Amino acid sequence: MTQPVFFDPRQARWKRVRRFFDILGVSITGLIIYFVYTALRSEPLPELLLPTMKRPFHSLKETEKEKAKEKRRQAARRGHRKTKGAPSQVKLNAEEGIRAAFYVPYDAASFSSLREYARQIDLLFPDWLHAVTPDGRLQGTDLETNKFFDVVQGPVVHAVDDKVMSFLKSEDTGLEVFPMVNNFDGTNWMSGIGAFLNDPEARARFRQQVGAFLASDKYRGLMVDFEEFPKSAQSGYLALLGALSTDLHAKGMKLYVSIQARNEDFDYPAIAARIDGAVIMNYDEHYPGGKAGPVASQDWFMANLAAVKKVVRREKLICAIGNYGYDW
Repeated sequence: MTQPVFFDPRQARWKRVRRFFDILGVSITGLIIYFVYTALRSEPLPELLLPTMKRPFHSLKETEKEKAKEKRRQAARRGHRKTKGAPSQVKLNAEEGIRAAFYVPYDAASFSSLREYARQIDLLFPDWLHAVTPDGRLQGTDLETNKFFDVVQGPVVHAVDDKVMSFLKSEDTGLEVFPMVNNFDGTNWMSGIGAFLNDPEARARFRQQVGAFLASDKYRGLMVDFEEFPKSAQSGYLALLGALSTDLHAKGMKLYVSIQARNEDFDYPAIAARIDGAVIMNYDEHYPGGKAGPVASQDWFMANLAAVKKVVRREKLICAIGNYGYDW
């Protein structure tokens, strides 16, 4: 029988193959050992022939630190105003522009926005206070329980916010704060406020508590935002504004109100005669529950301004712009 072509009875070919793999294995092992050795060995790099760096730094003296801090403050001050006086002392729409803004404590984005733009705002109206009961008690909202609490209890005045005033003081923004009081319970405008407005005793209690609250911090006055109350309470509303104006002016403070751009129930000239400034809420042309449309179309917006300027002097007008939209 003929033997296979690759038959090797003496295994000479296998010995050569085996020798090759032995040499290859030893070589690979040696390379691995060399790689591990060079990876673990640390060898100092040669120094660069560069000149020695001198660091002529020194700590600032206390007086220099104060000067630098004041310089930063001056540089950061609002650039949209030329005068240095209090914003509330500037005659509206007659001298330089004044910027006002509302603030709500229940929206974290509101405080973030305040932190970013505080130096571009002159007057702040924070939504802190409420009058929703017939006896005229001043109330605040507990944000954790979403329930009202009495702000003034005897000689004690409870805090309504723990962020805004401390922030404004630490940043020295020069922004003036006018806490806002309204008759909104978080869901609805309380028409029952009419009983409070028509009750002289309730109005007196409200004024006393407002005075106590405003004296608890560096507030500059009050913003009143009473809406959707009976027309029969208009006389009481005007009486309250007149009394509040007298109280606040005696303390060097100001009184502002928020009113709708057009509402036949309100006596605009009579309101303007009792206050320092009226914030015209020139928005909500369309609203949830009504027909879909813009919040404030241009023609509607301009027509409202033209109408209100006929009954309220421009020196008492602040036009509010709605920076939001609705999704129908």
